[in-house]
Amino acid sequence: MKYLYTITIALFTMTNVLAQGYEELLELVVDEKYERCLYKAIKYTENDKTKKDPEPYAYMSMAFFRISQSDDPDLRDKYPKAAKEAIKYLVKFVKKDKEGEFIGEFQDFISEVRVATVSEAEQHSDEDKYTKSKGLYKYLTDIDENDPGAWLMRGHSEWMMKSKKDAKLSWEQAKKVLDQNGIRNLRSEQVDLLKMAVIRNSEMLYEIGEREDARNWLRATESFFKEDKEFSIVYGSIVG
Repeated sequence: MKYLYTITIALFTMTNVLAQGYEELLELVVDEKYERCLYKAIKYTENDKTKKDPEPYAYMSMAFFRISQSDDPDLRDKYPKAAKEAIKYLVKFVKKDKEGEFIGEFQDFISEVRVATVSEAEQHSDEDKYTKSKGLYKYLTDIDENDPGAWLMRGHSEWMMKSKKDAKLSWEQAKKVLDQNGIRNLRSEQVDLLKMAVIRNSEMLYEIGEREDARNWLRATESFFKEDKEFSIVYGSIVG
Protein backbone atom coordinates (compact mmCIF):
# COMPACT_ATOMS: atom_id res chain seq x y z
CA MET A 1 0.00 0.00 0.00
CA LYS A 2 2.82 2.41 0.87
CA TYR A 3 4.49 1.58 -2.44
CA LEU A 4 1.31 2.39 -4.36
CA TYR A 5 0.96 5.57 -2.34
CA THR A 6 4.50 6.61 -3.26
CA ILE A 7 3.82 5.98 -6.95
CA THR A 8 0.60 7.96 -6.73
CA ILE A 9 2.32 10.96 -5.20
CA ALA A 10 5.09 10.82 -7.79
CA LEU A 11 2.56 10.86 -10.58
CA PHE A 12 0.71 13.76 -9.02
CA THR A 13 3.91 15.76 -8.81
CA MET A 14 4.45 15.40 -12.55
CA THR A 15 0.92 16.38 -13.56
CA ASN A 16 -0.59 19.77 -14.16
CA VAL A 17 -2.57 19.52 -10.93
CA LEU A 18 0.22 21.60 -9.48
CA ALA A 19 -0.26 24.17 -12.18
CA GLN A 20 -3.83 24.71 -11.02
CA GLY A 21 -2.73 26.19 -7.69
CA TYR A 22 -3.58 23.28 -5.38
CA GLU A 23 -0.03 22.09 -4.69
CA GLU A 24 -0.47 23.10 -1.05
CA LEU A 25 -3.20 20.49 -0.60
CA LEU A 26 -1.02 17.81 -2.13
CA GLU A 27 1.89 18.77 0.11
CA LEU A 28 -0.33 18.58 3.20
CA VAL A 29 -1.40 15.04 2.27
CA VAL A 30 2.21 14.02 1.64
CA ASP A 31 3.20 15.49 5.01
CA GLU A 32 0.31 13.58 6.65
CA LYS A 33 -1.30 16.83 7.80
CA TYR A 34 -4.73 15.54 6.92
CA GLU A 35 -6.83 17.79 9.13
CA ARG A 36 -5.03 20.85 7.82
CA CYS A 37 -5.69 19.63 4.28
CA LEU A 38 -9.39 19.28 5.05
CA TYR A 39 -9.53 22.76 6.53
CA LYS A 40 -7.79 24.32 3.53
CA ALA A 41 -9.82 22.34 0.97
CA ILE A 42 -13.12 23.33 2.59
CA LYS A 43 -12.09 26.96 2.25
CA TYR A 44 -11.66 26.44 -1.49
CA THR A 45 -15.09 24.81 -1.79
CA GLU A 46 -16.69 27.77 0.00
CA ASN A 47 -14.91 30.45 -2.01
CA ASP A 48 -16.98 31.84 -4.90
CA LYS A 49 -13.92 31.82 -7.18
CA THR A 50 -12.96 28.19 -6.55
CA LYS A 51 -16.11 26.39 -5.34
CA LYS A 52 -16.69 24.87 -8.77
CA ASP A 53 -13.16 23.50 -9.08
CA PRO A 54 -13.03 19.69 -8.80
CA GLU A 55 -9.56 19.29 -7.28
CA PRO A 56 -10.30 20.37 -3.66
CA TYR A 57 -12.92 17.63 -3.44
CA ALA A 58 -10.36 15.06 -4.57
CA TYR A 59 -7.92 16.18 -1.90
CA MET A 60 -10.65 16.11 0.75
CA SER A 61 -11.37 12.55 -0.31
CA MET A 62 -7.68 11.73 -0.14
CA ALA A 63 -7.31 13.23 3.34
CA PHE A 64 -10.31 11.34 4.68
CA PHE A 65 -9.10 8.11 3.10
CA ARG A 66 -5.65 8.45 4.69
CA ILE A 67 -7.30 9.19 8.04
CA SER A 68 -9.31 5.96 7.72
CA GLN A 69 -6.02 4.10 7.19
CA SER A 70 -4.05 5.97 9.84
CA ASP A 71 -2.09 4.19 12.56
CA ASP A 72 -3.21 6.94 14.92
CA PRO A 73 -6.23 5.57 16.85
CA ASP A 74 -7.11 9.00 18.21
CA LEU A 75 -7.30 10.44 14.70
CA ARG A 76 -9.45 7.53 13.51
CA ASP A 77 -11.73 7.92 16.54
CA LYS A 78 -12.09 11.62 15.79
CA TYR A 79 -13.30 10.79 12.27
CA PRO A 80 -15.19 7.48 12.61
CA LYS A 81 -16.85 7.92 9.20
CA ALA A 82 -13.65 8.88 7.37
CA ALA A 83 -13.86 6.00 4.86
CA LYS A 84 -17.43 6.91 3.94
CA GLU A 85 -16.54 10.59 3.69
CA ALA A 86 -13.66 9.69 1.40
CA ILE A 87 -15.87 8.02 -1.16
CA LYS A 88 -18.59 10.69 -0.84
CA TYR A 89 -16.13 13.45 -1.68
CA LEU A 90 -14.69 11.36 -4.48
CA VAL A 91 -18.16 11.19 -6.01
CA LYS A 92 -18.42 14.98 -5.66
CA PHE A 93 -15.06 15.36 -7.39
CA VAL A 94 -16.19 13.24 -10.34
CA LYS A 95 -19.44 15.19 -10.65
CA LYS A 96 -17.58 18.51 -10.55
CA ASP A 97 -15.15 17.28 -13.21
CA LYS A 98 -17.87 17.25 -15.86
CA GLU A 99 -15.47 17.27 -18.81
CA GLY A 100 -13.18 14.61 -17.31
CA GLU A 101 -10.30 17.07 -17.32
CA PHE A 102 -8.73 15.98 -14.04
CA ILE A 103 -9.95 12.46 -13.32
CA GLY A 104 -7.05 10.83 -15.15
CA GLU A 105 -4.61 12.46 -12.78
CA PHE A 106 -6.28 10.82 -9.77
CA GLN A 107 -6.85 7.34 -11.23
CA ASP A 108 -4.35 5.58 -8.97
CA PHE A 109 -6.01 7.05 -5.91
CA ILE A 110 -9.47 6.17 -7.26
CA SER A 111 -8.27 2.60 -7.68
CA GLU A 112 -7.18 2.49 -4.03
CA VAL A 113 -10.57 3.72 -2.90
CA ARG A 114 -12.35 1.29 -5.21
CA VAL A 115 -10.43 -1.71 -3.84
CA ALA A 116 -11.14 -0.68 -0.24
CA THR A 117 -14.81 -0.05 -1.01
CA VAL A 118 -15.30 -3.45 -2.64
CA SER A 119 -13.63 -5.12 0.34
CA GLU A 120 -15.98 -3.33 2.74
CA ALA A 121 -19.02 -4.10 0.58
CA GLU A 122 -18.11 -7.78 0.52
CA GLN A 123 -17.83 -7.81 4.29
CA HIS A 124 -21.33 -6.37 4.55
CA SER A 125 -22.61 -8.95 2.06
CA ASP A 126 -21.07 -11.77 4.10
CA GLU A 127 -23.00 -10.43 7.09
CA ASP A 128 -26.24 -10.16 5.05
CA LYS A 129 -26.15 -6.36 5.37
CA TYR A 130 -27.22 -5.80 1.79
CA THR A 131 -28.50 -2.27 2.27
CA LYS A 132 -24.98 -1.22 3.19
CA SER A 133 -23.32 -3.18 0.39
CA LYS A 134 -25.78 -1.74 -2.12
CA GLY A 135 -24.96 1.78 -0.94
CA LEU A 136 -21.24 1.21 -1.45
CA TYR A 137 -21.69 -0.26 -4.92
CA LYS A 138 -23.90 2.70 -5.78
CA TYR A 139 -21.01 4.99 -4.90
CA LEU A 140 -18.82 3.01 -7.30
CA THR A 141 -21.33 3.37 -10.14
CA ASP A 142 -21.50 7.09 -9.37
CA ILE A 143 -17.72 7.33 -9.63
CA ASP A 144 -17.67 5.40 -12.89
CA GLU A 145 -20.97 4.76 -14.66
CA ASN A 146 -19.12 2.43 -17.04
CA ASP A 147 -18.12 -0.05 -14.34
CA PRO A 148 -20.04 -3.25 -15.21
CA GLY A 149 -18.89 -5.19 -12.16
CA ALA A 150 -20.14 -2.47 -9.82
CA TRP A 151 -23.51 -2.46 -11.60
CA LEU A 152 -23.74 -6.24 -11.33
CA MET A 153 -22.93 -6.26 -7.64
CA ARG A 154 -25.27 -3.36 -7.02
CA GLY A 155 -27.95 -5.46 -8.67
CA HIS A 156 -26.99 -8.47 -6.58
CA SER A 157 -27.42 -6.49 -3.38
CA GLU A 158 -30.73 -5.09 -4.59
CA TRP A 159 -31.98 -8.57 -5.42
CA MET A 160 -31.04 -9.81 -1.97
CA MET A 161 -32.93 -6.83 -0.54
CA LYS A 162 -36.00 -8.04 -2.49
CA SER A 163 -35.80 -4.96 -4.74
CA LYS A 164 -36.06 -7.09 -7.85
CA LYS A 165 -37.11 -4.29 -10.19
CA ASP A 166 -34.09 -2.20 -9.20
CA ALA A 167 -31.84 -5.24 -9.50
CA LYS A 168 -32.96 -5.90 -13.05
CA LEU A 169 -32.36 -2.27 -13.99
CA SER A 170 -28.84 -2.47 -12.57
CA TRP A 171 -28.15 -5.70 -14.46
CA GLU A 172 -29.48 -4.14 -17.66
CA GLN A 173 -27.06 -1.26 -17.20
CA ALA A 174 -24.18 -3.69 -16.66
CA LYS A 175 -25.11 -5.50 -19.89
CA LYS A 176 -25.34 -2.21 -21.78
CA VAL A 177 -21.89 -1.14 -20.61
CA LEU A 178 -20.36 -4.50 -21.53
CA ASP A 179 -21.98 -4.50 -24.96
CA GLN A 180 -20.68 -1.00 -25.67
CA ASN A 181 -17.20 -1.14 -24.15
CA GLY A 182 -16.20 -4.67 -23.22
CA ILE A 183 -13.39 -4.45 -20.68
CA ARG A 184 -10.89 -2.43 -22.70
CA ASN A 185 -11.25 0.73 -20.60
CA LEU A 186 -11.40 -0.93 -17.19
CA ARG A 187 -8.74 -0.73 -14.53
CA SER A 188 -7.37 -4.06 -13.28
CA GLU A 189 -9.41 -3.98 -10.07
CA GLN A 190 -12.55 -3.35 -12.11
CA VAL A 191 -11.82 -6.45 -14.20
CA ASP A 192 -11.38 -8.45 -10.99
CA LEU A 193 -14.67 -7.08 -9.69
CA LEU A 194 -16.42 -8.00 -12.93
CA LYS A 195 -15.21 -11.60 -12.74
CA MET A 196 -16.35 -11.92 -9.13
CA ALA A 197 -19.68 -10.30 -9.96
CA VAL A 198 -20.41 -12.57 -12.91
CA ILE A 199 -19.60 -15.67 -10.86
CA ARG A 200 -21.63 -14.48 -7.86
CA ASN A 201 -24.67 -13.49 -9.90
CA SER A 202 -24.58 -16.55 -12.15
CA GLU A 203 -24.47 -18.92 -9.21
CA MET A 204 -27.32 -17.07 -7.51
CA LEU A 205 -29.48 -16.97 -10.65
CA TYR A 206 -28.87 -20.66 -11.27
CA GLU A 207 -29.86 -21.56 -7.72
CA ILE A 208 -33.18 -19.65 -7.91
CA GLY A 209 -34.11 -21.26 -11.22
CA GLU A 210 -33.15 -18.41 -13.57
CA ARG A 211 -30.78 -20.78 -15.30
CA GLU A 212 -30.79 -19.30 -18.79
CA ASP A 213 -29.95 -15.87 -17.37
CA ALA A 214 -27.08 -17.44 -15.45
CA ARG A 215 -25.77 -19.09 -18.61
CA ASN A 216 -26.14 -15.88 -20.61
CA TRP A 217 -23.94 -13.92 -18.21
CA LEU A 218 -21.26 -16.56 -18.31
CA ARG A 219 -21.39 -16.77 -22.09
CA ALA A 220 -21.26 -12.99 -22.42
CA THR A 221 -18.02 -12.79 -20.43
CA GLU A 222 -16.35 -16.07 -21.41
CA SER A 223 -13.95 -14.36 -23.81
CA PHE A 224 -12.64 -12.17 -20.98
CA PHE A 225 -12.06 -14.92 -18.41
CA LYS A 226 -11.75 -18.21 -20.29
CA GLU A 227 -8.17 -18.62 -19.04
CA ASP A 228 -9.22 -18.11 -15.42
CA LYS A 229 -9.53 -21.37 -13.48
CA GLU A 230 -12.29 -20.26 -11.10
CA PHE A 231 -14.39 -18.85 -13.93
CA SER A 232 -13.87 -21.98 -16.03
CA ILE A 233 -15.06 -24.23 -13.19
CA VAL A 234 -18.25 -22.21 -12.72
CA TYR A 235 -18.76 -21.99 -16.47
CA GLY A 236 -18.43 -25.76 -16.82
CA SER A 237 -20.82 -26.48 -13.97
CA ILE A 238 -23.55 -24.14 -15.25
CA VAL A 239 -23.13 -23.93 -19.01
CA GLY A 240 -21.61 -27.34 -19.51
